Amino acid sequence: MRAMAETTFHALPALGAVSLTGTDAASFLQGQVTADLGGLQGRRSTPAAWCTPQGRVIALLTVGRSANGDGLVAVLRRELCEPVAERLARYVMRSKVRIELDDAVVAGLDGDAAGIRETPGITVLQLPASRQLLVGRGEALEASAANAAAAPAGAWEARCIALGEPEVHAQTSERWIPQMLNLDLVGGVSFSKGCYPGQEIVARTQHLGRIKRRMFRYRVAGAAPPPGTALCLGGDKVGETVRSACQASATELLAVVNLEAAGRELTDESGALVCVPAALPYEIPDEVSSE
Repeated sequence: MRAMAETTFHALPALGAVSLTGTDAASFLQGQVTADLGGLQGRRSTPAAWCTPQGRVIALLTVGRSANGDGLVAVLRRELCEPVAERLARYVMRSKVRIELDDAVVAGLDGDAAGIRETPGITVLQLPASRQLLVGRGEALEASAANAAAAPAGAWEARCIALGEPEVHAQTSERWIPQMLNLDLVGGVSFSKGCYPGQEIVARTQHLGRIKRRMFRYRVAGAAPPPGTALCLGGDKVGETVRSACQASATELLAVVNLEAAGRELTDESGALVCVPAALPYEIPDEVSSE
C-alpha cells in the first residue's frame, strides 16, 4: 500500500454519475448490466457494461452504493450520462426505482484510502490498485481529499491504461462486445448471474470461444489519437483505439485489435502514428476465433 505522501487527487471532469434510488434499485440494475451487483457493500464497486440486446456495449459503468446507502451510483463518461439515464428509464416498468442524472463532480484518489475524510454527501467507490472514485459536490469533495497532492493532467487516464481498464465514449458506444474490451478479464462480467440485455450473445461468445478481437496496450510517439481511430497492419485495418493518454512525451493507448495482429507494431491510416505493443497486467487468453 502506498504511503500517505504519495496519495494524489485527480480532477475527472470527463466523468459523470447517474443515481438509482428506490426499493428496487439494486434488483433493477442487476437485471440490466453484465456484472453481479450482489456483493456491493460499503465502498466496494464493480465495473459493468450495459449492452444492447445484440451484446454491444452502450456504456461502461463503475457501480457502487451511494453515500447514505439508500441506492446505487453509476459513474460513466459524462456525455453518456443523459442518454443512458433516459434509455434505462424505459425499462423501469413497475419497478420501484428512480433514475436521475447526478449533477455531482467526480474525482479520483490514487493512494491510501485512509487519506479520505468522512465528508457527508461524498460517495467513495473503491477501485483496484489502491484507487478510489469520489462523487459529490465540488467543495465537499475537495475537502474530503484535502491531504492528497494534486496530480498532473492525464495521470489518471494513464494509470487506467497501464492497468488495462477499458472505457467507452459516445463515438464508440455500441461498437464492441464486453469480451473485446477485456471486461471479462477485469471482473466486469458474471457468467452465473441471471439475464440482462445481450446476455445470450455474451455467454455464447464466451463458451464457444468465438472471440476474434481483444484489447491490447500500446506506446506511441506523438499526440494521443481519439477514441475509434483506425489502426492498421500492412495497410489493412485491424483495430480501433479505445482510450489514450499523453503525459510529457509519452503516449499510451488501449485498442481493440484482431487476435491475428496481436504483438505486432501497428500504424494509423496515414502511417505516421506507430503503435508499439506494451504489456498488460493480466493475461489475454489464447483464443482461436471464427466469429
